[in-house]
Amino acid sequence: MPSTTIAVTSDLLLGAATPAAIDTLIGALAGSGADAVVLAGNIGENDTQLVRFFKQVKLAMACPIGFIPGNHSLFFRENITSEALLTSHLAKICNEYGVHYLPGKPIQIGSLALAGSLAWYDYSAADPTAQLTMEDHVQFRQEHNIPEALRIDWGWSDREVAESVSTLLANDIQHLEADPTVENILVVTHFPVFDWQIPRDPGNRLAGLRNAYQGNLSMGRHLLSCPKVRGVVSGHVSSSGCRILYRDPLPPIPTWLVGSTPDSPAYALARISKV
Repeated sequence: MPSTTIAVTSDLLLGAATPAAIDTLIGALAGSGADAVVLAGNIGENDTQLVRFFKQVKLAMACPIGFIPGNHSLFFRENITSEALLTSHLAKICNEYGVHYLPGKPIQIGSLALAGSLAWYDYSAADPTAQLTMEDHVQFRQEHNIPEALRIDWGWSDREVAESVSTLLANDIQHLEADPTVENILVVTHFPVFDWQIPRDPGNRLAGLRNAYQGNLSMGRHLLSCPKVRGVVSGHVSSSGCRILYRDPLPPIPTWLVGSTPDSPAYALARISKV
């Protein structure tokens, strides 16, 4: 059966990854036969790194390129706030260099639509057996200084950001579901959205707290209810893999983790069969 192939990479954190490793990754992407490439966040932490990578990928590949921000993509910089990065700046950089900024603007390749989301965490991925409270999450931030607590300067709560990006993706999918030219939707997220994608350590309360900042399972539950969604690819965590999720009465869907890190840049290939 004919299929459309999408290559997804994430979490390269340029400046930490070696130039040789990035060159190898780009060569592998170019040879993958992908119909499109999605850069699913945390490519770098400044415009120079991001633009350089855009140019490298565009030089190596003639297919459409999409971009989704990650948490590191939103670390404030001199004269650029985290709010500006999320709401306008990164989209502007993408537009200037011919890269599709996917949140709010899905693209279509044949009958397949590509939609994307930051999928900011709403604490739904916290270990359900750890019996954690909101006070636990606040204290964890203060004591362990996760990067977002120091380098993101917007005034929103995590749940407010999660709700905003979830609503944006839900609207994108609603429009695509109503479009008769779209047969399948592949969703790419930075943060994981399914429980199997979250690295668990049962009984470890500290790990349970960390889990809260590793995914948005509320978004995943919504995606499983969408008939045209036929695959989901996520980044952020270092593990990789693919799992089929069953959702009667709708068809089962494949879900992936990219599993890319600066030490080991990687990508996932999502092949979505045409209806």
